[in-house]
This record gives sequence, structure tokens and C-alpha cells, in this order.
Amino acid sequence: MLNLQASMDLTAFQNDYAGARQKFQQSLAKFDPKLMVEKFEYVHPLTGPKGEKLACEGVFLGQSRLPKEVLVVIAGTHGVEGFTGSAIQVDALPLLQEVLKSQPSLGVVLIHAMNPWGFAWVRRGDHQGIDLNRNFIDFSAPLPPNQDYESFQNLLHDSRWINAEDFSDLWRNVPFNNFVEQITRGQYQDPEGLFYGGKAPGWSRQVLEKITRNFFFETAEKICVIDCHTGLGPYGYGEAINDHLPNTPSFKWVEKLYGANACSAHLGESCSPPKLGLLDYHWYEVMGDRGCFITLEYGTYPVDKLISELLREQIYQNTLPKGQIRNIDAKPVQLMKDFFYPQEVSWQQQVLFRSRQMIGLAIKGMLAND
Repeated sequence: MLNLQASMDLTAFQNDYAGARQKFQQSLAKFDPKLMVEKFEYVHPLTGPKGEKLACEGVFLGQSRLPKEVLVVIAGTHGVEGFTGSAIQVDALPLLQEVLKSQPSLGVVLIHAMNPWGFAWVRRGDHQGIDLNRNFIDFSAPLPPNQDYESFQNLLHDSRWINAEDFSDLWRNVPFNNFVEQITRGQYQDPEGLFYGGKAPGWSRQVLEKITRNFFFETAEKICVIDCHTGLGPYGYGEAINDHLPNTPSFKWVEKLYGANACSAHLGESCSPPKLGLLDYHWYEVMGDRGCFITLEYGTYPVDKLISELLREQIYQNTLPKGQIRNIDAKPVQLMKDFFYPQEVSWQQQVLFRSRQMIGLAIKGMLAND
């Protein structure tokens, strides 16, 4: 459904939040106003590194305020991964315009910078240290324990590790996959730790809940959500992660739309195993059996490097002298940014081509007669 042969403008990739936001807004300014139903903006209470305004913003596109099919594309759930998600949205806009002209029942929602603070300050988490993809739990129930995580807490305040060449000593006596599971599972006790799920719904979760109340999702017959991420899997490859439970209607929706492109987390096919607190779960409530959610995960570098750079950056953040502001040009920050956002032409080309494929498959599948 999208023109895979259209030329790629790699300036869709911008190297800071302000540039990405400006590029997104410029792309919207070129969009046919007759196909622009409504814009939205949720301003963050804090500002960026240069005092700039931060916002989760986006647009609802289509010919109708009550579309039958709705595609949602999300950028920046994990802030530092927003560089790629933003580029995907910017690249897709002119291609979506052509599709929407001929498809009156289709609507598209683009959510830009789901976590604008993390995007601007080059962090995965938000201003409270919350990982949005661990924040979607029931906070009226007891918080999920993670006793394995406690052994890492002291390390995260030890500045001697910032310049470490190799973090492998940490998992020398534990199978590496077990170590990764323990540290990425999510934890709810340490706001200065990795994969912290919070103690209450975070700012971005509250914003998403408002967006899904405001945008006609109740009347749509079919809903497909694509959440753009980076950091897991082979370099440049975009894996469609299916987190739905096998044999459910939504799992079958993924199979219908994406076929063998999709990998099931629950069946052990994916680069990412099932986890608690994912943003996916909110969308499951919104869509019910009417559609599906995938994480479009682009590979960068090996997992041991992922863990090392996350640890290094967290230690940097935790050991900043009191009163000192985070420096987004500091080496640990830049190393993490480079991990999640390779500024290399072939990687960026692969990202945009794959995103066009997956967006096109989603639209084609929703518009098909059942």
C-alpha cells in the first residue's frame, strides 16, 4: 500500500529532539489540510537541554472523523529511541497522504515523542526514571518483586565503572541470558535503577490514556498499532514482535496482517521475551478483539553491548555531583545514543524501507475484505 520505491530523504533522521520535532512539524505543514482531521499536543512540565519546550504531540489523519480502520504509529516510547521513530513518521507522511486520498474509511494517528523528556535528554526513561514499557501495571495491587535486581543496586552508584571497557565480569558466574532476564525484567523499588516501572502511572502513560479517549477508537472496526523501537536484533532488521497470547483473536490478527514477518514473544520466536508493564497492554484494552499491536524493533548491536551501555549511562546519571545538570554530550550519554541510534546510511535506509513495508502491510490487511 505504501510506495516502496519512493526516494528516501535521510534528513528525516535528526540528531536532537528539537530538530526531530521541527522536522515532524514541517512535514505536517506540507500535508494536505483536507486530510488533517485534528492535531494534538501535550506539553511536558519540564524543558529540554536548551530550555526548549517539550511535548508529546501528533495528528489524526484521514477523510473522516469516524474511520472504520485506524492505524497508529508511535515514536519515542523509550526517549532515546525516538530519533528513529520520528524519522519513520516523517518518511511515511507523504506516502500516507497518497493512500488516504483513495481510502475514505481509513484513519491514521501519529504519536510523536511519547516520552519527550527522555527524547530530549537522551534517556530511555522519563524525568522520574520511569521506563514507560514497565509502567502499565495495576498500581492498586502489590508491586511485582524482583529480588534478583537488588544485587545490581550498589554498582549503579559506583563511578569507577563509568570508564569500564568491559562489564562482562558482572555475568561471568551466571549464564548471560539469565543475567539479561534478571536486569530487564523490570523492577519497582529503585528509581535510580534500570527498567524502573514506577510507583504510579507516569506522565507519558497518563497522556496516552487521554489520547486514546479522545480519538474515536471506540467506533473503529479495526485498529492496528505499530510502536517503533531500537536496540534488539540483527543490525538494521526490523522485527515485528507479537506480544499477544497465542490463539487469541489479536494474535491471529498479527498473523493475518504480517504473516511470517511477525515473531511471537510467547512462543520464543522473538528477540524480546514477554514482560510485565508493557505499553502494549493499554492498547489491548482499547482495541479488544478488533485488531492488534506490534513492536517494530530495529536491531543495532549485540546484547552484551546493550547492557554495558545502559549500565554505564545509569551510573553516569546517578553519580552526577549535586546540582550538576546532565550533559547530553557526555561520553556515557553519547555511547548509549550511538547504540540505540546508529547514524550510518545503510542502517537508516534499512529502517525506512522496512517501516514502509510494515505500515503498508498493516493498511492492506485492515482494508482487505474478511
